[in-house]
Amino acid sequence: MSQKNASIGQIIRRLRAREIAPVYALYGGDSFLEDYFMLELSQSFLKGKGVKLHLSLDQDSEEKLFGELSAISMFEEKRIIIVREIKKLRSKKGRQELIQYIQAPNPQIVLLIISTEYDLRNSFLKNIADHSELLDLRTPFENKMKEWVQFIINSRKIKITEGAIDHYIRIYGDSTAHVINEIEKATLMLGDDEINENNIEKLDGFDRVFQMWHFQDSMGGKKLQTSMEIALSLLENGTKFPQILVNLVYLYQQMLWKKMGQVKPSGYTGINKIITSNLSRYDKAYSHSELVQVIQELRKLDVLSKSTSINEISLIQPLIVKICKNQYV
Repeated sequence: MSQKNASIGQIIRRLRAREIAPVYALYGGDSFLEDYFMLELSQSFLKGKGVKLHLSLDQDSEEKLFGELSAISMFEEKRIIIVREIKKLRSKKGRQELIQYIQAPNPQIVLLIISTEYDLRNSFLKNIADHSELLDLRTPFENKMKEWVQFIINSRKIKITEGAIDHYIRIYGDSTAHVINEIEKATLMLGDDEINENNIEKLDGFDRVFQMWHFQDSMGGKKLQTSMEIALSLLENGTKFPQILVNLVYLYQQMLWKKMGQVKPSGYTGINKIITSNLSRYDKAYSHSELVQVIQELRKLDVLSKSTSINEISLIQPLIVKICKNQYV
């Protein structure tokens, strides 16, 4: 049933053409993308009629779920049933019954199974995905985010150049929702005018302020010039030097643990989803000994910053060069 190589665009185009799968597995936890997909599905399948039912298996029983799936409507009413916390379906009988339903679904129902995790190593989640239309709704990599953003802004008939989209993803790409919100704010300011690279910086209230994750990303990728630009912007816009240092420690500590094959600790790690998803890419640019050296340099710089009157820019720039060029003197 599931076409594993289907792109976001193909799946959305199928929905709009009324080619609707009976079961979708939405894995990854990006709530904005979940909401967008559910809106498209509702418009195509329910067409303003029918029922949308929300269940969560941390609160609702499996009996309620299967009761809804087996219920017969006298009026052949179409329904979308959205099920969250699917891993809380723990009984072997319940899990088998769900897979049996997915293999022979009710044509009047579209079932959306939602997991905040994208974990196909989990046999239950993989079994669901193998028999469903699988959507990867993790906070997207930059190339996938662009595809989502283009679909959403096209559906909202927003006029914007490709270069301007790239700009908004670069500055606000910690989540799809953030990118779309900033583009929509620009639309309100510009009215019917197209958003392009030339008029972005003329917008009232536009401020080229980077976030800390941008700096972590550029340093992880050893992008020297970009890292210099972002570090200067962070300092000029009020980010304190110790905050920059500690966020670099968070990044390189996670990279060192990954290099050593250790599972990262649960809870707060100091890096967001997009940086976490990029760790494998950063890993290729650093050796184990280099990561150890980086962390030692960060500790030395922390001590130096507390015992010297050297300005912060003069402290951070040599560090960036050392790390990006792998030149430790």
